[in-house]
Amino acid sequence: MDLRTLGQSGLRVSALGLGTAHWGQRVALDATPALLRAFLDAGGNLVDISSVAAMAGLGRDLRQPELVLSAASGVNPDSPAGRRVDCSRRSLLNDLDRILQGLGLEHLDLWSVAYWDPHTPVEEIAGAIEHAVDTGRVRYAGVRGYSGWQVAVTHARRGLVAAQVPYSLLMREAELEVMPAAEYLGVGIIAADPLAHGVLTGEIAPEDPHAPRLRGQRAGKIAEALRTAAEGLGISAGTAAVAWVRQREAVASTLVEAHVPEDIARCARATLPGPIHKALDDISR
Repeated sequence: MDLRTLGQSGLRVSALGLGTAHWGQRVALDATPALLRAFLDAGGNLVDISSVAAMAGLGRDLRQPELVLSAASGVNPDSPAGRRVDCSRRSLLNDLDRILQGLGLEHLDLWSVAYWDPHTPVEEIAGAIEHAVDTGRVRYAGVRGYSGWQVAVTHARRGLVAAQVPYSLLMREAELEVMPAAEYLGVGIIAADPLAHGVLTGEIAPEDPHAPRLRGQRAGKIAEALRTAAEGLGISAGTAAVAWVRQREAVASTLVEAHVPEDIARCARATLPGPIHKALDDISR
């Protein structure tokens, strides 16, 4: 697996990143060491930490020097609606300390602000990032879920190396604003959710809040084209969907939510031929 420079920084991340959002839920915790080993064996290094509780059991395995550990602060999904986003200096730094202490780490390689907070001044957010870097708790900083102008105003106050966005054949909104801004500013793109909540593989749960927005005639047409292409290549639709995102020039790393080690190996090997990549590009516009 190739390594790519994240933005204009010296940080090199693997073309595939290991997502952990399903660990402790769809993925049993006793299966996670094998997933991490398979990821390392495939040449991966970027691991996105979603849950401290789910990752804590990895212990020493998580502290291997070749790993690039990424996490975000500023959103608490367990808080009441309307109070889940809190990117105040107090909240950000407290959560960073919680992550480090919970995992027994001295620092994070990449720490991101998880969402735009209209109630917190950009200067305060930038100050929290700068303090985290200056105190050695963070090596590089990024943002998630930001629009293009939000990336720009934050980057102007405290240089960012990464912007993480949902990006897939079905969700290409990032191309309109975030990706052009990131390219201009020298900020790297980390693509999350390449399967569009499972819509592209027919696995979206009915209770998923994104289901009504993502389902429809366009989604069906794209999913059918993806299945046809995947069958012709002898790979799964999910593997083909990940490959399409991974091969996008603007993307530094694509996060995959693997359930078994074989998922990682398949995604690491798969490459779409140019004509198929372009055909999927055209049909999903």
